[in-house]
Amino acid sequence: PPAAKQVLLEAVYMGADNGVLISDRRFAGADVLATAYTVSQGIKKAGSFDIIICGKQTTDGDTAQVGPQIAEKLELPQVSYAADIQQEDGKLIVKRMLEDGYMTIEVETPCLLTCIKELNKPRYMSVRGVLEFDKKPISVFDFETLKDEPLIELDTIGLKGSPTNVYKSFSPPVKGEGVRVEATTDGIRGMVAELCDKHIV
Repeated sequence: PPAAKQVLLEAVYMGADNGVLISDRRFAGADVLATAYTVSQGIKKAGSFDIIICGKQTTDGDTAQVGPQIAEKLELPQVSYAADIQQEDGKLIVKRMLEDGYMTIEVETPCLLTCIKELNKPRYMSVRGVLEFDKKPISVFDFETLKDEPLIELDTIGLKGSPTNVYKSFSPPVKGEGVRVEATTDGIRGMVAELCDKHIV
């Protein structure tokens, strides 16, 4: 949405060279597939690159799919959940977070990385950035800008280009209070009997 311009301005004043906002009402309502397709076309339009850095996941859908799908659309190698990035001999050495530890992966550029927040602590905006916050121009790529890159059809973007639709999003109900069992023989026997009655064990 247009309001995302503020995030781009913050990035520019933290040190990025420039920002590009991909925004058009025709892009709205997109699922992860249509979003990844639109963003990949925007990346092609923006020009050459060595590394595409994405967040791990969004705060709304929480799917962690857009970054990897962008990599697939652009036919790039990818590493997800990057916790540390080092460059050696023209390659990247990426420390990737797993559920129970880490793994180290070597990847050539150009590539795409999705990163966890522990990777880096963002710097503060410069004083000049704070004073000139709304004065920096941010380019906007709309449908007309991207429609020939190489060729975007209306049925590949936004709601029409989305094979999935979310009809309802909600937090699961809060679980009830647990039951405390005394660490005695009778207490444990009672717990096991109750679990057996509920066919849990």
